[in-house]
Amino acid sequence: MTSPNTGLRRTALVVLAVGAALGASACSSGQISQTANQVAAVDGGRGSSEQLTVNDFQVLVPEEGDEARVGFAASYTGYDSEQPISIESAEVDGTPVELGATQPMERGCTIVFDASEDAEPMPASADICLEHATATLTGAEDLHIGTSLPATISFSNGEQIELDAAIMAEVLEIDSYTRPAETAAPTEGH
Repeated sequence: MTSPNTGLRRTALVVLAVGAALGASACSSGQISQTANQVAAVDGGRGSSEQLTVNDFQVLVPEEGDEARVGFAASYTGYDSEQPISIESAEVDGTPVELGATQPMERGCTIVFDASEDAEPMPASADICLEHATATLTGAEDLHIGTSLPATISFSNGEQIELDAAIMAEVLEIDSYTRPAETAAPTEGH
């Protein structure tokens, strides 16, 4: 025969176990995480307004020299106006970006500022509304790789997009990376 207190003890243990599980799972509920809304600077900054979108804003710091290459894609996606929109200016942390010449964007068009080393401007294609241009930023010796800096892009319709510019090292070519011998881990004889 079991004591009447045994059932009460079992019930109390179950309630305690459930309470502990709920308490542990809700431990960080309602907490504000410092990194919860941050996007890694790996792919570059992103921002948008009512009619425009900017993706992959990045500054590529050279090994030598003070002129960094800037890359991003600006797209005119809105439906409020039929008027073409131009990129008026861009700046990174208050320093103006030297933008290559581009045509005003019609709705549905994109301008890609190519940051690769051998990038050359290309006019818009007849098949697709895409134009390639180049952009540079002086003062690269003051930039720190792996960080982000505030950037602003201003357009001819008065809109501005504020975003974070990813400060990156040179882009590696596909299939060209080899690990330097001095940093390679010793083999384990597998």
